[in-house]
Amino acid sequence: MFLWRPLCLVQFLMLLAVFIYLGLTPSPQNSVPMFNDKLMHFTGYFIAGGSISFAFPLWKIWQRASFLILFSVGIEIGQHFMPPRTFDFFDIGANSSGVVLGLLVVALLTNKITWFRYLRFWQT
Repeated sequence: MFLWRPLCLVQFLMLLAVFIYLGLTPSPQNSVPMFNDKLMHFTGYFIAGGSISFAFPLWKIWQRASFLILFSVGIEIGQHFMPPRTFDFFDIGANSSGVVLGLLVVALLTNKITWFRYLRFWQT
């Protein structure tokens, strides 16, 4: 289990790579089935909020939130220059909501469940 922290980091970086690919490909529906767009944005960034909390457990919550929200804005700006994709403030809102709720759930679990706190901060 000595590889725990590197595995958390690799998982987070792979998640970001998937977000970049899906965010900047002209037709993401060819790669994944499309459901409710905003729900998919929210869920993806909710998971990213948990993932970044394990990859960088010593970062303050505002640092993790800022990174993910700015990353989300960067993807949306990139979409503006990738027709037929478009910039959408509502996507940023869904992404930001997912980030905030994901980070709050991690904070709650970290404060209330001992084994979760141990696992999150293990090998830091």
